[in-house]
Amino acid sequence: MSHLPLEESGLPATALDMHRAINALVAALQSVDLNGQRLEACTDPELRRVLAHAGDASRKEAAMLLEWMRRRDARLDKEMKEALFKAGPIVAQFHYDEKVQ
Repeated sequence: MSHLPLEESGLPATALDMHRAINALVAALQSVDLNGQRLEACTDPELRRVLAHAGDASRKEAAMLLEWMRRRDARLDKEMKEALFKAGPIVAQFHYDEKVQ
């Protein structure tokens, strides 16, 4: 199956930008994961500090991308406002019919 380059897809610029942001977010989260694995395996203290710094930079990038996306997607904004920074069990706030233990 052949795909056109995104710019030739006919999608509006807003959709293309969101696509770019999502791909960048995935890459940032993969970087957080990879740096975390490297940090856990690393035995050199100075390298551990460097890897920790890289992980922090990736976390900051992911947070900024999520905020950019939230500001441009009203439904994502709604879901994030309902789900994030709440105390208690995570699934309880979503009013599931069955109880999760």
